[in-house]
Amino acid sequence: MLLQLLALLPYALCIPRAAVKAPNGPQGPAGAVLKYDLLQNNYPGATYGAFLATYADPCLNSNMSCNHNNEMQTYLPDSASQAANGEITIKAERHSDGWITSARLESYQLWTTAQDPSIKNRGYLEVRSTLPAKVNGGDFTGSWPAIWMLGNGNGAGWPAHGEIDIVEMVNGNPKCVMSTHSSSHHGGNPQHPPANPIQMNADLVNNELISGFEWNVHDSQIDMTWWMTWFDLGSQSWTSQHSTLVVQSGHGQDYHEFYDSFMGEG
Repeated sequence: MLLQLLALLPYALCIPRAAVKAPNGPQGPAGAVLKYDLLQNNYPGATYGAFLATYADPCLNSNMSCNHNNEMQTYLPDSASQAANGEITIKAERHSDGWITSARLESYQLWTTAQDPSIKNRGYLEVRSTLPAKVNGGDFTGSWPAIWMLGNGNGAGWPAHGEIDIVEMVNGNPKCVMSTHSSSHHGGNPQHPPANPIQMNADLVNNELISGFEWNVHDSQIDMTWWMTWFDLGSQSWTSQHSTLVVQSGHGQDYHEFYDSFMGEG
């Protein structure tokens, strides 16, 4: 599976300056260790770390040959930047003439979960990011930050090769939507883990969201677990929650589409 940022892995994509000190180390399954730092600039052909900042025209008149979801923004490589500490920033902006720009970062042909046998069947990806979402976040109406993974072909033939949405938040609401898309379950009918969505009492503008995704391919099933850690404004403490979607062969869940993507294009 390939990583996409409209906003990943082991360990962190973004390490923002948080108002409250975040916990150190991986926050997902016990025993998780850092194998790949995708912020390090040692991936040939990448723009920042293991990511390529891509250009894409906006969707106008439902022209789906451009961006998906009828998005109005133009994706510009210059709308992403990287600090000396490795932190990547994506800037979304409405210009005075109405033009909307943002950035999209992809790991396609630079890094995948299938390239290393030690993580092909089981692994964990973690992203630390600040996002335009908070309690009473109406100022961010129109925003849709997302951290997601695509299967073989980087979306070609979508949704046939699978898509995993680790984080989606819309219109400034810190409600984390977690989904998978595939041939039988896509668009408005995706598959979700049981705890979806997670409504966070959080200020993700100033305090980072630690979002993780674990995959475990075994015995004709794939256990997909979302791990979320955030600073809760009510308790004034860091809180965590995880939820697992089990995708089984022969149960109408498009198991083989996800299996082929976890195994392929390494």
